[in-house]
Amino acid sequence: MEAIYNWVKNIVIFYILMTAVLHLLPKSSYQKYVRFFGGLLLVVLLLTPLMELIFKEDYLLNQISYESFWQEVDTVRLDVEGMEAKQQQAYIEEYEKAIAGDVALMARKEELTVQGVRVELSEDLSLVQIGLDVSLTGEEGIFIKKVTFQDGSSQYPQVAALKEKIMDFYRLEENQIQIAVGEG
Repeated sequence: MEAIYNWVKNIVIFYILMTAVLHLLPKSSYQKYVRFFGGLLLVVLLLTPLMELIFKEDYLLNQISYESFWQEVDTVRLDVEGMEAKQQQAYIEEYEKAIAGDVALMARKEELTVQGVRVELSEDLSLVQIGLDVSLTGEEGIFIKKVTFQDGSSQYPQVAALKEKIMDFYRLEENQIQIAVGEG
């Protein structure tokens, strides 16, 4: 209601000012120009409520576009985070494969037959654990004998040497390496 009141008040003030300007003109020849200009201003003044509705609608559309933009930005951010997580997982898997290949090569150099290698890396790509399954026969079919020590313990010398090499090369503790020895 107040908007209509202000609109009517602006029209009345315009008419009063327009009449005052027309009476103060020194020559009547200028009146047609002033009336033309005043008519244009009156049209703008009369269309003001309609233009406010249009511009408010435009403002609403701008707000909707703004919110849509930020929603898209959030979606893209989440997509990028998901891709980074997948990429990190792919790096971990590739490093695990590379380490498994290195450990298998070390085992072959110790004349052990590799049955399987398991490597576990943490999220920051540090080694957590290495598991290795080897058989007792070397590549030429030579049977690997167990050695018994004075304290009653026994172990396979090639397996112990392999474990030492892995510990030195990857700087791991003995409990981080599990080597299972199988028959044949």
